[in-house]
Amino acid sequence: MDDPVAIDGADGPLVVRRLVVWRRLEPGDARTPGTELAPENDHIEAKVLQVGISEESLEEMKRLHAAKVEATAVASGWMTRYEPAGVLFAAGGGMAVGVWLDYLPGLLMPFAGSVAALGVGVGAWTRAMKQRRERAVTERWSKMPEREALSKLERKLEPRWKRFAAKLLEDTGFRVELRVGDVHEAERLLSLDPAKLADPATWEPDPGENDVRYGWAFADGRVLEQQAELEDTGAEVSDVEPARDEEE
Repeated sequence: MDDPVAIDGADGPLVVRRLVVWRRLEPGDARTPGTELAPENDHIEAKVLQVGISEESLEEMKRLHAAKVEATAVASGWMTRYEPAGVLFAAGGGMAVGVWLDYLPGLLMPFAGSVAALGVGVGAWTRAMKQRRERAVTERWSKMPEREALSKLERKLEPRWKRFAAKLLEDTGFRVELRVGDVHEAERLLSLDPAKLADPATWEPDPGENDVRYGWAFADGRVLEQQAELEDTGAEVSDVEPARDEEE
């Protein structure tokens, strides 16, 4: 396996993770030595590379994200939870159904309607309080120095990742992102989620010495991270069931 590439430009020791990259095989193409067929499509070959960032960069990411989570977490409490409204609405509706089915006396219908209406009112009030608090915490985060530091880190990593992907494609023909059609209801394969380049979870080391992570991107923008186990060669993703061939 090739030496790891420092995405953040670090010169020293790196926190390393593995990437799966892909190349579409056209009719007559020969397989690249050391690759395996991708489980998602028999016409795609896959291989594993190593990338990383410095330990200092990872620690900085963790610090900034911890500050963001703390600053943007909506305060907990019954005023921002919908359970009280749900209980009231369900109780009122249940009593109304009971009256309609003659399980309960008809004189309870006005009371049931009042309870259900109270549930609706409490739900509307809860929604307003929740939105108010969300706006407050968003405004608080926008004024914190950690937000600018995180944005700066994102602006640093994004062009470096794009240059890495462009050089990889130019030198080897392999891609960090490949459209595969509707395989497993996903549209694309991703080496990593480019929207989370500054997320410490992206750069956490692989959980096992034979594990590798990659993503499935869906039409609605969701990215589902997969974890697969490599063979001893370090080149094969082997634990995902093959799917039918999909046309691009």
